[in-house]
Amino acid sequence: MNSLKKIKSLIIILLLAFGSCQPKPIDIKVPPAKTKLCVASRIVPNRIMLVLVTRSFSSLTNKQNGDTLSPAVLDKIVVKNALVTVKYNDKTDTLFKISDGLYGSINTLLSNYSEYTLFVKDLETGLEITASTNMLPYQQFDSIKPYKNISAKDTTCKIRFTLSDNTSVENYYVVNYVRKLNQSNSSPIDLNRLFSNGSASFETGFDLYNDDSFTNGKLMVDKTLEGFTPRDSIAISVANISKGYYQFLTAFKRSGSFISTITGEPITFPSNVKNGYGFFNAHYPQILLFDMKNQ
Repeated sequence: MNSLKKIKSLIIILLLAFGSCQPKPIDIKVPPAKTKLCVASRIVPNRIMLVLVTRSFSSLTNKQNGDTLSPAVLDKIVVKNALVTVKYNDKTDTLFKISDGLYGSINTLLSNYSEYTLFVKDLETGLEITASTNMLPYQQFDSIKPYKNISAKDTTCKIRFTLSDNTSVENYYVVNYVRKLNQSNSSPIDLNRLFSNGSASFETGFDLYNDDSFTNGKLMVDKTLEGFTPRDSIAISVANISKGYYQFLTAFKRSGSFISTITGEPITFPSNVKNGYGFFNAHYPQILLFDMKNQ
């Protein structure tokens, strides 16, 4: 159970402001978009494949504060009962329910360049989606070292890492930083935080790189992360991702809201999901966890 909590902690992997001078508003009736299923996926190497399944909702949906959804809205959009399967190498895995909206498989093998096909059916609404992706080779840091810097005003985490790129093929990479608050009463998976701005999955952020980021196949990065406490820990991951997922995450950075990436409204994101929203990916990340108390 402790191992599962650690896994879920790791994976739990962003409005327009108008000026004061506006013309007199005109009432326009816009029919709401049809509800569709939305997915996001993550693999914890050698452990588990995870798929998050939700339903889209209108951008006019009632929220509590800013981008934070009310418990009543969350209860409506998470898919509590679904059939979720992943097919690959002439084999089909049926994922088990971990919690409302979150499904996992501990049997899914990781095979480079194999095609993975996701099928999801919402057993309450009958909505169905499919999506396919290819597993890309495992990527890891050449070297990585975090440093903690404590001042009278703030605590920052400085990270230096190096990566190598295979220059013979086109590559895209994501480096993800996830801060875990050191709170004994926090749940390993808090859906209210997951669907809020500054969610656990992207609480600190992520950076994208492509072949142009490298010089002679080498990349060195010095990254500063703000807003830490001396007792926080941080998970850092790197993965070789598809061009489609790179484009999805590029749009994600422009949106500024985690909610938008899993609902399909009001921003349209690149997607490989048929009849739905989100992105199904099967990249194979290296995930490293650092306890900043010891750095």
